[in-house]
Amino acid sequence: MALTDLADTEQLSFSIFNTAMAVRSMRDSGYKSTAHALAELIDNSIEAGATTIELFGVSRRELVSERETSRLKELAVLDDGCGMTPDELRGSLRYGHGTRLARRGIGRFGVGLPNSSMSQARRVDVWSWQAGVTNASHARLWIDDVEAGQREIPEPSRKPLPDIYLKASQYGFSDSGTLVVWTDLDRVQWTRAATTFKNAEALIGRIYRRFLLPPGTRLHPDDDRDDEIGKQRIIVCVPVELDGTDTAPTVDADDILYVRPNDPLYLMSETSCPEDFGPGPMFEELAGSPFDVVIQHEDMEHTVRIRASYARPHVRMSEHPEATWPDQYAGSDAGHTPWGKHAASNVGVSLIRAHREIEIDKGWINHYDPVERWWKVEVDFPPALDDVFGVTNNKQGAMTFQRLADFVWDRESLPGEGSFREVRERMSLDGDPRVHLFDLRHQVEKARDAVRNKAKLAKQKRGPRHAQAAADDADRMATAEIKRRSTHGQIGSSDRAALTTSREDQRRIQVTSLVRHGISEQEARRHVTETLERGNKVRWIHAQQNNAAFFDVESQPGVIQVTFNASHPVFNDFYEIISPDVESLNTDDAVERLADGAAAFRLLLYAWARLEDELPDERKRVLRDLRNDWGRYAEDFFIIEEQAIAPTDRV
Repeated sequence: MALTDLADTEQLSFSIFNTAMAVRSMRDSGYKSTAHALAELIDNSIEAGATTIELFGVSRRELVSERETSRLKELAVLDDGCGMTPDELRGSLRYGHGTRLARRGIGRFGVGLPNSSMSQARRVDVWSWQAGVTNASHARLWIDDVEAGQREIPEPSRKPLPDIYLKASQYGFSDSGTLVVWTDLDRVQWTRAATTFKNAEALIGRIYRRFLLPPGTRLHPDDDRDDEIGKQRIIVCVPVELDGTDTAPTVDADDILYVRPNDPLYLMSETSCPEDFGPGPMFEELAGSPFDVVIQHEDMEHTVRIRASYARPHVRMSEHPEATWPDQYAGSDAGHTPWGKHAASNVGVSLIRAHREIEIDKGWINHYDPVERWWKVEVDFPPALDDVFGVTNNKQGAMTFQRLADFVWDRESLPGEGSFREVRERMSLDGDPRVHLFDLRHQVEKARDAVRNKAKLAKQKRGPRHAQAAADDADRMATAEIKRRSTHGQIGSSDRAALTTSREDQRRIQVTSLVRHGISEQEARRHVTETLERGNKVRWIHAQQNNAAFFDVESQPGVIQVTFNASHPVFNDFYEIISPDVESLNTDDAVERLADGAAAFRLLLYAWARLEDELPDERKRVLRDLRNDWGRYAEDFFIIEEQAIAPTDRV
C-alpha cells in the first residue's frame, strides 16, 4: 500500500527506539558479573567525591523445597558523596544522558547507572540529597512501568528512605549522598548476600586498590599523581537479614566485610593476600620499572606507564632463610599455599585507566604454565587514550589492546607483504587502531619476558657452572631473542636464506665455512650437527683472519656465525676470559683474569671513542646511529639473559 493511500488519521511511527524493546535488550549489556555491575555504582560514588561506600545485601528467610533458607532480595549502594539535584537524579536514570565526554575522570559516558542496574534487576530506586537525608528526592526506573507504556522518567519526588538502610548503615547518613536500591533481582549470580559479597570482594578490591589505600602507599615512589586519587576510600559490604515483617533488620557484625586492596603486582601492603611467607611484600619490582611509553593521539602526547614485578625467593621456597611458612605448608609447592592460590587468581596483564582497573588481560600468559602466577605486569593509561585502547562503555575491557596479545604480523600479511614494516604501513593507511599501540606492545612483551624469566630462575638452585655450560646458555639466549625478533617481522639474511635452503644444503654450507676457517672436516661436521640439533641460530668460533677486524660476522642459512679473529691483539686479552678452559683456575688466577678482561673491555670502548673523535661530522653521525642501534639490540639480548636454563645443563 502506498503511503498516500493511508487514511489521514493513520500515523506511522518510526522512532529510532522502541523503548520497551530497547530497555529489554540493554539488559544484555555485557556485564561479566554482578560484581562488575556493582562497580559501575561505585564509580559513580567515587565521581561524586564519596569517601565511604556501603554495599548492602538484603535477604529474607523463606521456604524453598520445604526447607527454610535465606534468599537475596535487594542489593543497594549508599555513599556520602555530593548528591544530586532533582534534575540530575532524573537524568541519571536516562539511557544516553551521560555528559562525560571529556575523558578525564573515572567515568566514561555517565550511563552506568541504568545499564548496570537493569543488567541485574527489573527495578532500580534512587534517593539523593544535598541538604540532609530528610530532604532526599526519589526516582525510579522499572521495567513494568516501561512495558506499561511509560516513555519518560517521572519527575523526582520527596520520599523517605527505606527504614532498612537507615538502621543497617554502619557509618550513618551524611548531609549529602545517594542510595541506589535494586529490587526484583532476576539476574544476580548468587542467591545469598554473603556469597555475593565473598565473590565480589576480590574483584572490587582489585579494581579500586589504589582508592582503598592512604596517600603515599598506593603508587610507585616516583609517581606524583597521588592527588588524582584523593582521599582513602572505605568500601564495606553489609549483609542484612529480615524477619517476616521486614521491620527488624538484623546485621551480624561478624558477617560485615571490609573490602581490602587486591594488588596483582603484590607490591602494596595491607592487602587481601595472605602474608605468612615471610618479611616484606610478596613480589619485587623489576629493575628500571616503571617504564614510560609516549603515545601520540590527536596532536597530543600521552604517557603510558608499565610496571612489572616477580615473586621473591622466600615466597616460593620454604627452605629459604627468610621464609616463615606455616608448618603445614613447609616443603610444599608454593602454588598450593594460600598466597600461591591468591597469585593464581590474578594472572595476566592488569590494565589501569584513571587509577581504576579495567580488567586483567589473560591473553599475555601461557595458561598451561604454573610459573605464570609468579610474575605480574601493569599497564596504566589516561582516559584520553580510550579510543586508542578500545575501552568499552561499561569499562570492562579494552578491545584494541586485547587484540595485540596474539598479534603475529605474518598471519595478517597480504600477498606481497614480506615484513612487519610493510604490514604496519598498510595497517596505518587502513586506519587500524592497533598501529598506535605497537610500540607499547613491544615494551609490554619485554617487561613480561623479563619478569617471567626472573620467575623461572627463582625456584632453581643454581650451583656453580662450568664455563662451557655458560657459553651454551649464551647461545640459547641469543637464539631465543633472534626467534622473537623474526616472529615480529625483524627478518635477517640468515632467516631469508633458511627459507629457500634445504636442511642438507644448510649443513653442507655451514661445514664448508668451518673448513675454510681451518677447522677439520670431522670437527666441522660435529659443530654443525650440534648447532642443528640444539636449534641454535648462532655459532661462535675463533680462527686466524687476514683483516683488521677483531671479529667477523657471516650470515649462513639458519645461523649467524661469529668468528673471533685469533690474529688480533684483542684476542690475546679476551680469550683467557671467554675461554671455556677455566675449570682448574684457583681464586687468585680467576681474579687476575677478570681484571685483565675488564681492562681489555675498557680499551675496546676507548678505541671506538677515538674512532668517533677523529671522523668528520657526517661519518660521526653514521657511527653514532650504529652505536645507538647496537645498544638497542643489546638491550633486547640482555633481557633474554635472564631466561631459565634447563636443569640438565647445570653441574
